[in-house]
Amino acid sequence: MRRKLLWAAALLYSLAHFAVTGLRQPLQNFYGDFLASFPPRKLAMLAGRLDLWTGTLAQQWTHMWSWGHPDIWYYGPLEHLIAAPLLAFPSLRSAYVAWLFVNLIFVAITMAIAAKVVDDTLVVIVAFLNFNPLYEALTQRTIEIFELLLLFAAYALYRRGRDGACGAAIGAAAMAKFLPVIYLPWLVLKRKWRALIAAIAVIVPVAIATQLLLGWQNNGTLLQAKHGGFTNSDLNQSLSGVIVRIAGLGRAETASRVAIVIGLIAFCALMLRVRNREGTADLEFGLIAMAMVLLPPHNQNYYFSFLLLPYAFLYARHRDQPWSWRTTLLAISFVLVAAPIPFSIVQRLTGLDTFSLYLRAAIPFVGATLLVVVLVAEIGMSHAVLTAEQPCPSKKPSRISALS
Repeated sequence: MRRKLLWAAALLYSLAHFAVTGLRQPLQNFYGDFLASFPPRKLAMLAGRLDLWTGTLAQQWTHMWSWGHPDIWYYGPLEHLIAAPLLAFPSLRSAYVAWLFVNLIFVAITMAIAAKVVDDTLVVIVAFLNFNPLYEALTQRTIEIFELLLLFAAYALYRRGRDGACGAAIGAAAMAKFLPVIYLPWLVLKRKWRALIAAIAVIVPVAIATQLLLGWQNNGTLLQAKHGGFTNSDLNQSLSGVIVRIAGLGRAETASRVAIVIGLIAFCALMLRVRNREGTADLEFGLIAMAMVLLPPHNQNYYFSFLLLPYAFLYARHRDQPWSWRTTLLAISFVLVAAPIPFSIVQRLTGLDTFSLYLRAAIPFVGATLLVVVLVAEIGMSHAVLTAEQPCPSKKPSRISALS
């Protein structure tokens, strides 16, 4: 009875949290990365809606970060394809409000898929509705929400043996904002050739159409990467971001590059080691999401929405197991990254700019680092259990990685 009351209280709190931070806060916002990338000038011009571009944050970004490319556009082309109907709205503000509800639909679909993956709807609702990076993504309406949906769908399809659809979802995610392209080498390691071909079959036509319409030479994300992409901002919670803030931007670029290379080497070595191992696909999929978030030259706090993937997978593995040190680290990691109490409430009580302090102290990065530790330990533990149980052919693989 007490357990049911606790879950009922958690659900009520989650719904109240969503009402404040998932609805009211985004509806009051008219600033953020989506508005800085949409609409691109060329797309607005082709649609005859330059009025939606003139004087906006997207125009300001064009002037500030064009690198000599007047037709610069940001992020992946699929973002602009999905958002193109917004050009029919009478104003950018009304389009931005409509885009919020589209993203809420994306979140709802993602939650439904996650609930099926972990077989626990209540936990998924509580986890998603108390996950601050996801609220940051909703407030700014970033394309990462759509990418998260595609990656959850890709894993659900992968474990059902639907390789073609899995690859198509990964290819679409890669064209939304590039980072999920890191899953393509994994498909090679797992010898999922049908999935790889499907991903390429999505990527290539989109890439060709993008060159004809917008020109890849004008892509601001690629140009930023070409110029280094390092930023000295509290919002940057990547490995390089922490190094840059400690040492300063000018002195830390070389150290950041070295750290990224070391991280990539360690990541690749681990993925090569487990490529033929059974029952660890969920851990591998989650570890790739970790690398996607922590190893770029910079990120934003809303990138940590992707960590809902490994959190979901690890929860499914541990919920029926005795409490262990890995469970403790997982819980601590989730609290640090999710920040389940709204910062606005804490700021009202303390008078401190708690969100800035939270980012400046790199608490999301610390939480993500603990999550990496748990994932790597879980991979090692899975190997130890598998080795010990090899003489027993009747043992079943983990629920989360079994075909369903």
